[in-house]
Amino acid sequence: MLLEARGATVDGPVATTADAMRLVSENIPDVAIVDINLRDGELSYELIDRLHDRGIRIVVLTGYTDVSFQEGKVAVILQKPVRDEVLIASLRERE
Repeated sequence: MLLEARGATVDGPVATTADAMRLVSENIPDVAIVDINLRDGELSYELIDRLHDRGIRIVVLTGYTDVSFQEGKVAVILQKPVRDEVLIASLRERE
């Protein structure tokens, strides 16, 4: 709702890598907001790799404090809970 209120077109949310890839096959987003934990214990590392391979900018939103990725894989890692203005600013930033 926050993003839509700011004028963004939001596809999703989705809960699995398969669902996310189906969505991406229909419409390539400018940015993907991805949590580490997906439905039923699935982790999003494969999804992040696949999105990165497609050139999609990734913002990771997580409760974990010790998450790291290869440099350039994700644009930013945000810790939950994240303030609205921090999330919005991270979506506007470009690498």
